[in-house]
Amino acid sequence: MKQLILLMVFLTLGTSLFAQGAKTEVYDLVKKLLYDSTGYENVGDWAVGQPKKFPVAWKADRVEMSPDTSINFFRRGSATLTVNGRTYQQQGRPIKWEIMVKGPRMGYSSFSLLSSASSEISTKFTIHSLFGKRPFKATLIKSCDANPVAGFYYYEVKILKKDPAFIKLSWLSINGNTALRLDVFDSWSRYAAKTDCK
Repeated sequence: MKQLILLMVFLTLGTSLFAQGAKTEVYDLVKKLLYDSTGYENVGDWAVGQPKKFPVAWKADRVEMSPDTSINFFRRGSATLTVNGRTYQQQGRPIKWEIMVKGPRMGYSSFSLLSSASSEISTKFTIHSLFGKRPFKATLIKSCDANPVAGFYYYEVKILKKDPAFIKLSWLSINGNTALRLDVFDSWSRYAAKTDCK
């Protein structure tokens, strides 16, 4: 009996460690989170009770309500992400990426990916630097890159078989360490994109 319990504990820990160590490209996660083109307005599936649907370690297996009316409902999680096969590091450890999907109760309509800071990340990061040679089309709508510390590029992005997305790719750099943030909106939720240049 003890051996069976130990085996179950080992398998559970091994699966958990394997899931945490699995790496996903930023492009692939964005593509998974975007909804398929159907010709109709759509919202994303919260994937509650479906832990394998997205390569994200969710903090809770439920949708939570936010007091912030610009968020409404949300799910938070984290993932180990790569950019064109590269894992950015800080002090010899892979940086963390936080994920938040947001929207009405029936499904999410926007999401954000936020990296922790790394000295390996450069400022003025573009969508082409992020997605590399993967298939997508991007039209730059607005740029704000005169400030050496913080800025953003705002794009309309089309990935095959996915609804159009509006992506604000921003960065913040302090003492040579830079963090990246992607805010991804659908055509309805893009009103919430903050594109004032400071």
